[in-house]
Amino acid sequence: MRAHAAEAFVPDFRLKPNDYTVLMAADAKLPPGLTPFQAGAHGKSQVTGWTRPEQALEWEVIVPQEDVYACNVLVREHGNRPLAVEVGWGKHAREPGPWTERAAGRLTGTLAPPVSRGWTRFAFDGTLRLPAGRQRLALRAHALDTTSSFNASVFSVELVRPAVRERLHTAALELRADTRWLQECRYGLMCHWTSQTFPRRGERKAYAHAVRDFDVEGFADQVQATGAGFVVFTTSHARHFFPAPLEALDRILPGRTAQRDLVADLAASLGRRGVKLLLYYHLGSSSDPAWLEAAAFWETDARGLFSNWTDMIGDAGRRYGDRLAGWWFDDGAISYYYRSARWEQLAKAAKAGHAGRLVAFNPWELPSPTEFQDYWCGEGNSDPSVDGLLAVGGDGRFHSGSHQGLQACATLITEGDWVHARKDTDIGPPRWNAVQLAELLKAFVARKNVPIFNREIYQEGAVSSGSVEMFTRARRLWSPK
Repeated sequence: MRAHAAEAFVPDFRLKPNDYTVLMAADAKLPPGLTPFQAGAHGKSQVTGWTRPEQALEWEVIVPQEDVYACNVLVREHGNRPLAVEVGWGKHAREPGPWTERAAGRLTGTLAPPVSRGWTRFAFDGTLRLPAGRQRLALRAHALDTTSSFNASVFSVELVRPAVRERLHTAALELRADTRWLQECRYGLMCHWTSQTFPRRGERKAYAHAVRDFDVEGFADQVQATGAGFVVFTTSHARHFFPAPLEALDRILPGRTAQRDLVADLAASLGRRGVKLLLYYHLGSSSDPAWLEAAAFWETDARGLFSNWTDMIGDAGRRYGDRLAGWWFDDGAISYYYRSARWEQLAKAAKAGHAGRLVAFNPWELPSPTEFQDYWCGEGNSDPSVDGLLAVGGDGRFHSGSHQGLQACATLITEGDWVHARKDTDIGPPRWNAVQLAELLKAFVARKNVPIFNREIYQEGAVSSGSVEMFTRARRLWSPK
């Protein structure tokens, strides 16, 4: 099944007996008042306006054979009030009335403060026995007071057979890598060097030519001066390119690689300075229709898309081995997740060639999409404590919430934007002065929360000297051991 006209992923709503099945709220039959947030492009986010008990979200699912399923709902209660949540199936699952009249099977639970602060992956007690064939599944909620009204957003419902859930949980923990080296780095830099990046003056070069001319040694010198322990360097972003020879990508869409292996050159030059290299990767962009077509991006059966993904990511991982310290995969929650991604396969491909490689699937401000990762990207989070979840002197990991078990990080914009995409324009000043940055670094390091500072970069490979000086002065003020 394709979605050429709408350019949107259309799920088949078939339950997966051997993995998680994700039912996005945005894909449900929505009652009046519920609105998908940020509809458009290829991402799917939460649904807002969930305020009344009669607002049931409904999906028609296909159950391959009768079995029992555990169920999670990913929800955020904005008023921090106790919320009763119910999921059930049946011929009239969406009709009002007591659940015993509406549904042939149901699960109920109470989302109560402080558990409900922020996004919660709420796991219902018990299981639903679902008969084979097409079934209607409905999600409802009401507040535990006389008004019954509430204010919540809902992201999804997850269904999984209990034995599969336990197997996947164990497998995810076994794949986890040691993040202590990341903590010891204290902070890192990110550079969105993409096909949209402009030089300081003049026209952009073609991507492969820009790769050829990138000043690796000058860039590495600037990184060293900042004191950062690692760099996250962008591969694909707005359009799908890779700054090195990558046979798997050439097989999918020729002309998107480069003859020079910039990744290898960066790893070597940074490595000589004691700086590790991670890569940023985006699996698709609405501004690159040729890639979306070639990669099978819109296929309802996502096996083709993820087969292409694992071929490319695995190819790169084996090529660089331990010279590639990690991956920062973007849009994990809003592009991978709604396809019920086979996370175990993705994580194994991402660690090909180096089992200790760190992996993260960026959820933005949404819940973590999977346990098959090592750290939380923390895009846009400027609070070192992450709403009080990380204590001074702690181990830097989340012990509750949807990111439970993951190393904490924060990915922040340092200047004006992620990408320097303005012609004949200097990179602007940083958002902090040296004193402010020193205090921010102290707060992050005290909690072993690792900040990643995105730096705008010119096409020739230079970052702002003013920002470099800010980091240099902040280190003197901070004077870390």
